[in-house]
Amino acid sequence: MEFGKLDNVDQVDWALPKDDPLSAPFLAQFQKNDPLKVYFGAPAWNHKEWMGKIYPLKTKPTEFLYHYSRYFTCLEMNTVHYRIPTGEQVKKWRDKVPEEFLFCPKVFNGLSHTCNGLRDKQLLSEWMGFLESLQSNCGPSFLQLPPQYDYSNRAELFEFLKNWPVHFELSLEFRHPSWFQEGRILPLLTQYLQTRKIGLVITDVAGRRDVLHTSMSADFSMVRFIGNALHPSDYTRTDTWLERFRIWEGYGLQRVFLFIHEPDDILVPEMTSSIVGKVRSAGFVI
Repeated sequence: MEFGKLDNVDQVDWALPKDDPLSAPFLAQFQKNDPLKVYFGAPAWNHKEWMGKIYPLKTKPTEFLYHYSRYFTCLEMNTVHYRIPTGEQVKKWRDKVPEEFLFCPKVFNGLSHTCNGLRDKQLLSEWMGFLESLQSNCGPSFLQLPPQYDYSNRAELFEFLKNWPVHFELSLEFRHPSWFQEGRILPLLTQYLQTRKIGLVITDVAGRRDVLHTSMSADFSMVRFIGNALHPSDYTRTDTWLERFRIWEGYGLQRVFLFIHEPDDILVPEMTSSIVGKVRSAGFVI
């Protein structure tokens, strides 16, 4: 079963937790008059079901990314979680996207999901070479830790973070309950990440409300919004998120990367269209 998936979501409490009290004082250092910038993205671009929606009919698969990057402004880059691409492949991708488009790579699973992967400095160096090749199209990476990776592994994680170069933005996605406490990340962990300005991924999914949190440790936030085939709650949830973004903008948050998921991602264009309209009405920058 997919992480946090439920067959029936009618009884889910979709309320967002109260804001982590550590967030506002931390974000105050970033306050300025510019409106919050909201990036939109999906997990992948290779969906033939999007032809006639955001891809013109009869679009060749080799041109999907070109059209994707004219509709979305970022990509939750899942493909690189399974293999690190060659420089030649990255150049082909970069040639198809606008200068301001951002790839947000999901860290290679050889690092995140294998025994001693986080200790493998050679593999980390290969990953950094890939990030370098993205050049100006490189957005924040996110490290998704396995569901069984609990707080007892913190020393290994902290050692990995020490080796992560500061000029590449990073965000962490935790899945084991031991990292969370009453709708927030454990305070000592949040405080440490704030010193490094390493971000935190927020996952909003029906069957794991325990991993939904409001902790901030960078000037950006990544929100993985897991929809349910355009269930009515998908739309009311986005309204709630925009209200919270407004509050975080007041604290000093600069950017939100909103990654939109639907079952098999077929209905992502419909969900995105609804959200983009609301974001524009709210006065955020796209």
